[in-house]
Amino acid sequence: MTGEFVRAWRAGQGVCLAVSRLVAEGLLGVFDDLECAFTGQRRRFGRRPPSLPDRRLFPDAYFDREASADFRARHGEAMRRQVFDAVRRTSVLFAHAHDSGEDPAVVTVPEVAVPDVFCALGHAQSLFVSRPRWNALVDWPTVTLRKGGRELTWLVTCQTALAEAALAASANLGEDSEQ
Repeated sequence: MTGEFVRAWRAGQGVCLAVSRLVAEGLLGVFDDLECAFTGQRRRFGRRPPSLPDRRLFPDAYFDREASADFRARHGEAMRRQVFDAVRRTSVLFAHAHDSGEDPAVVTVPEVAVPDVFCALGHAQSLFVSRPRWNALVDWPTVTLRKGGRELTWLVTCQTALAEAALAASANLGEDSEQ
């Protein structure tokens, strides 16, 4: 993937996520597709968004499928709204970084926004796997050869880099307070 990269590091009270312009543009398209899937709106070129039922977005809350289905029936709308809001806020962060015109695009993620970005990157993966993402069998060495494979790789890589930077920063803060 020449010219495509993701890097994250701690910066003050947040995390910076540097992505190549190609990755930033791709992720903005993914977030737009996910918003369209949530709202049912047509995409830019008139295509219908894929269906993303709650079963595909949210893992079972219980071992019993019926109890899990009941849980989704009670809480699905609120959970979808929470994910949708996180995707919108994340899209704004990525758009701001992309619109700066810099290469790489540096997405500054305030500490309070890390959960939103993590949530958006995780749920966006649902667009590219045929089974719920927590049960998906992905052949990672060949994933970029399939439709949506590059985007899926970007999402997973960004989510991992964000988590590592945020968790490393938390560990360092804990060490500082012990001294």
